[in-house]
Amino acid sequence: MLNKKGITLIEIIVSIGLISIVMIYLFNLLVDMQYEEDHASYAKDNAVNRATIIRIVQDDFMEYGLQAVNQYTDDSISFTFDDGSMRTMNITANSISYNGETWLLDTDNDEEVYDVDHIEISTIPSNTCSYIMNVDTDGDGNCNYNCDMNGNNILDSDEMSTQSDSYRACSDYTYFHVTIPVVTGSIDNVIDDLEFFYIGRKG
Repeated sequence: MLNKKGITLIEIIVSIGLISIVMIYLFNLLVDMQYEEDHASYAKDNAVNRATIIRIVQDDFMEYGLQAVNQYTDDSISFTFDDGSMRTMNITANSISYNGETWLLDTDNDEEVYDVDHIEISTIPSNTCSYIMNVDTDGDGNCNYNCDMNGNNILDSDEMSTQSDSYRACSDYTYFHVTIPVVTGSIDNVIDDLEFFYIGRKG
């Protein structure tokens, strides 16, 4: 009696199904690899742009000194230098313009953008002064000047009678810190944020 063995229709269908699953997996793997390659390329190009922007702005800070930083609109920051000159930085979702130059941020990288809604500017100008609180000049343990009776580190209206400019400390330095956040999708890429610093002694 002949032993006839063949491939049934069900076995063919199952085989095709398994091959399809493997092919879909390989296709997705290739797509992911291509994405990672593109992602790395975009990230590299954008990192070069950021480094260039930071270098140019920081060079201006060092050469001209910085007197003031102001954000007039969400997407516009002005830098006023010690010689009275001023330069403006304009920020959009994917570009920064400064001193006649514009750098584009490649949006193919997951729509990476400058977050113009959350720009942060910290300033301590050279004329910043603060009162030395609770000054006891006669050593009796009682406050004589700048008496912070309310304990909130400021002189309230009922404490102004004790105010004395003789006991006031003023900073000898100016300090500015500007942060322009970078966001990929909904993720804040802190490591890619643009940050500018300036610390200088007042003239």
